[in-house]
Amino acid sequence: MTKINNKSNWLSWVYKIGFYIILTLPVVVIPPYFFPPDWGKTIVFRSIMAILLFLFACQFLFKKNELNLPKLKENKAIWALSGLFITYLLSTIFAVDTNFSLWGSPYRGGGFINFAFYFAFAILAFILFKKEDWKKAFDFSIFIGVLVSFLGIAQYFGWFNKVLLAVPSRPPSSMGNPDLLALYLLLLFFITIVNSIKENRTWLKSTYAVALTIFAFTILITGSRAVYLGVLIGAVYFLLAYPKKLKIIKISAAGILVLLAGIVLYANIATQYPNFLQKNKIFTSVASRLSIKTLIQDPRFAAWQIGLDALKARPLLGYGPENFSVGFDKFYNPTLTNLNADIAWYDKAHNIILQTGNEAGVLGIIAYLVLFIVLFWQLQNIEDKLLARGIQATLIGYFVANLFSFDSFSTYLIFFLLIGYSLSLDSRLRGNDEKRNENDKGGVYKKIIIFALFILLIIFLWQYNLVPLQINSQINTAENLANAKQCGQAFSIMDNALLQHSFLDSYIRAKYILFEKTCSEFFPENNLAYTKKGIELINEAVKIQPLYTRYWIYLGTLTTTLANNTDDASTKNDLINRADYYLKKALQLAPKHQEIFTGEVSLQIVTENYKNAKDYSEKCIALNSNLGDCYWELGLSEIYLKNTIDAQKNILLAGQKGYRTESEASLDDLANAYGKILDYQNLAPIFQKLVAINPNNAQYRNYLNLVNSKLRK
Repeated sequence: MTKINNKSNWLSWVYKIGFYIILTLPVVVIPPYFFPPDWGKTIVFRSIMAILLFLFACQFLFKKNELNLPKLKENKAIWALSGLFITYLLSTIFAVDTNFSLWGSPYRGGGFINFAFYFAFAILAFILFKKEDWKKAFDFSIFIGVLVSFLGIAQYFGWFNKVLLAVPSRPPSSMGNPDLLALYLLLLFFITIVNSIKENRTWLKSTYAVALTIFAFTILITGSRAVYLGVLIGAVYFLLAYPKKLKIIKISAAGILVLLAGIVLYANIATQYPNFLQKNKIFTSVASRLSIKTLIQDPRFAAWQIGLDALKARPLLGYGPENFSVGFDKFYNPTLTNLNADIAWYDKAHNIILQTGNEAGVLGIIAYLVLFIVLFWQLQNIEDKLLARGIQATLIGYFVANLFSFDSFSTYLIFFLLIGYSLSLDSRLRGNDEKRNENDKGGVYKKIIIFALFILLIIFLWQYNLVPLQINSQINTAENLANAKQCGQAFSIMDNALLQHSFLDSYIRAKYILFEKTCSEFFPENNLAYTKKGIELINEAVKIQPLYTRYWIYLGTLTTTLANNTDDASTKNDLINRADYYLKKALQLAPKHQEIFTGEVSLQIVTENYKNAKDYSEKCIALNSNLGDCYWELGLSEIYLKNTIDAQKNILLAGQKGYRTESEASLDDLANAYGKILDYQNLAPIFQKLVAINPNNAQYRNYLNLVNSKLRK
């Protein structure tokens, strides 16, 4: 960044260092702090941005004459950007869960607070960057993009397995998701093309060409159909709108379309590929992503229908940022075609229009589209037509790809950098270099403002950045220990983390429950203790997020388990009533989620109301006959009703539909059911399997001996 003047040169360097650290973040992966992948990145991003904004505020109040401020009021794109910001601010204020809208979850690294800093990032870059700064910033981003690509390529081919996690296909690189990796590279793709065309130095032109090739190859191996389409449509626009009217350009565009159409057609009609293609890893992994049949059966189309139904229920301002799951749960419908169990708990619409609509309503959709239209129109008027077409192609490709995807920290970062760049390209909006005569010495009120801002900065950095970052690192450390069967150490770390309060209070309790599930498989003798602790923690979490359906389901199922292990009649009856209340609350939030119905079956079995258990099982199957859990619960219900022939048929069906019928927990359920009706003939083989699975469990051996004695063996 060029210096503003000699007195403020040091501040210019601070801005420069801050921006370049931010632009480095997409490639950064430092466990346990940067996991989930976007979490640590957003924390560092908003911490740096908070410091830069504080310094800018100081400069604005005391040294305003040193700033060459642009004419913001005359910039239509600024108004469009402000409109989108205000819409999201209002949707956050009136959100169904304002706290979650503000901070989001580490799983996605979202929330309005982060979103607001993206806007600040674009505006601050627009104000502070000079023409030469933009070129350097994008060159640096291209360099970081190459590093990100190399990381993905290394994962794809299994290089450096001791350091990197090899993947059989579709590498995520440092993004945690192959689609997000591809979308990030798409945002750099056309800028790299423009720089390569405009560059006169041969060595640098070749460098851009190499980077472009690396980006194209990485996008290819991600298998992201959305980005394939985005790059294709963006490229066609770029070629057709190319400033120089060359016939070869139009011929190239037509040739690209024909070639790609031929590849897709061949991938779909060929019954068998040649041997050299079958042995080619790249071809086999990409060909499966080109299947039209698979595309038509994509479950996200059903998810869009659910998202549309949710939007109709709150059309004005939606549910608030990060609250897509609230509307999705409410209108979830497992009877929709191609909807499978894998997307029963969507928290993203995988469509930017529906995502924006559910987060900020129809007003948000309008504001988002207006921003794209204004940016596109404003780029038409800049002097550098080639650069304008490159950015326009990027916006088109990004928008098309996001009709089937969603954003992450890295994609937002480059997108808002492009917004700032687009704003700066209109010469009519640049500030003038005339010396201002403002009194920059300031009064006492300015010092009071700066002091208050400094206090807010310290609180923000500590309580809302450093503390949550440290808590999340403890969670990740505990998760690694739990997976390594060191559950005692894991829960010791988690218990310590629970004492530290932050906006992660709900998240840490949810993770604690997941660790208990993991450890219960290693140490089943601790299940009862895990259950009691889990109920305590989820009761705390549900007070923070009362609209989170899964918390009520957890409470219902855990309380049912506790009731099943309680002998005192009064206590058991109280637990049954509480479990019923929890499941009814879940049913209010998600009337058609099958997991709630299977929870009801378990509760009815504990109450020995087996006819009701069977009814709930049949309702579960009626919602979606492809879920094996429903057939499993129906089979158990029929055993208790002594209809063992039909029970065995349904248990077989459950296994065929993906339910783990031979797991230790499943066999325990069967043993309880057959034991209840004293069916020793069916009990014997079950305990034989349990002894084989867990030979150190003396109880299993004792029961097997007892059953054999009953059978006179």
